[in-house]
Amino acid sequence: MGKQLGISVFVPHPALQSYVQEYKYVGPGVIQEGINSIDIYPVDHTEMSFILDEQHYFREKGTDDLFGYPLCFVGMLNQGRCFDVFPKTFVQVVFKPYGAYKLFGIPQRHFSNLATDIQLLFPGVAILIEQLKEASGSAEKVVAILERWLLNRLDTAAKTDVSGIAYACEQIQQSGGLLRVEALCRHLGMSATTLGDQFREKVGFSPKTFSRIVRFNHINTFISQQTNVNWQELVYSHGFFDQNHFIKEFKHFYGCTPSQWHARPSIFTMQE
Repeated sequence: MGKQLGISVFVPHPALQSYVQEYKYVGPGVIQEGINSIDIYPVDHTEMSFILDEQHYFREKGTDDLFGYPLCFVGMLNQGRCFDVFPKTFVQVVFKPYGAYKLFGIPQRHFSNLATDIQLLFPGVAILIEQLKEASGSAEKVVAILERWLLNRLDTAAKTDVSGIAYACEQIQQSGGLLRVEALCRHLGMSATTLGDQFREKVGFSPKTFSRIVRFNHINTFISQQTNVNWQELVYSHGFFDQNHFIKEFKHFYGCTPSQWHARPSIFTMQE
């Protein structure tokens, strides 16, 4: 177990490490008191969350709809979202881009930009939820229960092949999202149509959209680490035509201009 920004991070079982990136425990006090909303931005993974506190509802800002699933799967996002009602203590399973498809065998295109009650996906999961509730006072016990369930899922998913898409995702991530789809097709010996179908099925988005998400994750990390940003250099080093193209793309993901993002107050934001 490790720590990052007050969040406890657990390493997956070796048999799951090809599909599960990590487990995270977000405890009381990590999301600061007085924050009226929480922003969730696109990242290159999917998550499953189990809520540990009594305030287990979410509400997207500007809507009247409350939803609260004790065990929730969140598909890959390609746009930012903002919530003004949210839980403050939870455990997350962070899947690699293709990991949820491997373990659940369900086309990921059905979950893009959505949060789904796990009970709707697996009607027999009520026993698991009861076990998690009983152990909710201990993040370690909750993670252990979730991991046993995932290992059982792995046993039943042995024939589900994600090796080609795993390689493709790794190549895109290593390039910072700059690898062209045509080059990726040549590496895989696969047509653009077949690759696109495979990505939508196993990741949730097309390879082009996934590459955009990866590229903006890299940009976000870079901006967050810089006191002063040379915007022109950043634009060209990350493969944009010009600053207007970059700003338009950035606003799609983060809802503001790059300079506004860089100057924002340092408050807790949760990446999905």
